[in-house]
Amino acid sequence: MITKTKEAEPMDNRELWTLLTDVECMTALRHVKKNPAIAALIRLLAACGSDNTSPDVLREAYIGVYDAWLSAAAKGRGGFAREALESVLFEESAAAMLCAGMEADRLPYSLVSSLAHDLDTLGRLTAIEPAMCLLLCQRAGMTGETAARLPVWEPTLGVGQLDPRMDVGMLSREGAKRVTAFFRKHGSGLFARCPGSTWVGVSERYPLGLRGIREPDPIRLEDMVLYERERGTLVENTKRLLAGRQACNILLYGDKGTGKSATVKALLTNMWLDGLRIVEVPLAHLTNLPTIFSILREQPGKFIVFVDDLAFNDSCPEYTALKTVLEGGLEARPANVVVYATSNRRNIVRQRFSERQDDVNERDTLEEKFSLADRFDLRLTFLAPTQDEYFTIVRTLLDSRGIEYDWEALMPRARAWTVSHNGCSPRIARQFVDLIEGEGKEDRGMDSIQEE
Repeated sequence: MITKTKEAEPMDNRELWTLLTDVECMTALRHVKKNPAIAALIRLLAACGSDNTSPDVLREAYIGVYDAWLSAAAKGRGGFAREALESVLFEESAAAMLCAGMEADRLPYSLVSSLAHDLDTLGRLTAIEPAMCLLLCQRAGMTGETAARLPVWEPTLGVGQLDPRMDVGMLSREGAKRVTAFFRKHGSGLFARCPGSTWVGVSERYPLGLRGIREPDPIRLEDMVLYERERGTLVENTKRLLAGRQACNILLYGDKGTGKSATVKALLTNMWLDGLRIVEVPLAHLTNLPTIFSILREQPGKFIVFVDDLAFNDSCPEYTALKTVLEGGLEARPANVVVYATSNRRNIVRQRFSERQDDVNERDTLEEKFSLADRFDLRLTFLAPTQDEYFTIVRTLLDSRGIEYDWEALMPRARAWTVSHNGCSPRIARQFVDLIEGEGKEDRGMDSIQEE
């Protein structure tokens, strides 16, 4: 609640009229006006700028703005500038699509000019302080008694982690170049908003067939131990993709729990700000790969189509679809897309002993089975670590998390953990460290260490 409303000096009638006129003249970013928070703010200013607005209308318009702010705060976005930026950068629009598909020097002058105007207008609109909105209402006819009962919102309340690509400075004439550069690098709509996505099939809720993943697994390349050569090859290939050079399709195969999938996901954590995106395609949906490729071909970003845990029992539509998109179909693979797949089998397709009993067809059958793996340009092997390597992973993870421990006391437990979990792998090491992290110092053998 507030009791004083005379300390701030509100904008004069001419400034308010100018701002409202600029709002009405928005073109390239006109869709932002439909954002509930921005729409509520515009309605309030329009009510304040009218000559015959009733006190009841002013009150309801102000409450509408507070409700919109409260809703935004509940979603982790407490400020109106944040709401405007979310709409500008992450909602699909014709202006965004045009900027994404053209170089800066080829963009129509009218588009660049309208973007500058609209961004400047949104910047001025969202910069109005909460107390000033209440003062404008009072000047338009709201009684002081009513104003004293209305809350002034806190612009920073409920603000979640800000997307590092977002900056309030974009809401200005000078920000137009940064916004167009953003679209060229990150695309528009779903692909600008989300680092990753999963194919779920076209529906009313998912018109592209993709469900966006805005907060993917945060695992980083720096957190991973062993397999430096394999990881280095994958990173270098991905950098070539981001640089617009020829990149390879890669199969990661090896023992379970060795970090094949985690390595691919870590690429996204480290490189999504550079324009990398991952589209995960479940095994059952591989027949949709041609559709997915046609969607990604039109986007400016660079994409990894990720197929996890490949395993086919026999030739099937999904097997054929993957073979075709890797190499063999009439349509060329998009230059901005590579396929990364993981498998516990080197040749992906399960072999049966009975297939080797027919000497006539044995060679043809096996070549057909192996042909899918052969269509990957590179194959990286992830073998299960030795026990000493497993211990190295455990100690590295303990140290990286800042966990105090006595290794001589902890090592027998780490060894016993591999017995109860059927082998050594980075996954088993991480699970053991997760357990230790939740324990007290005495459980880690720290009670045997004398304090100096």
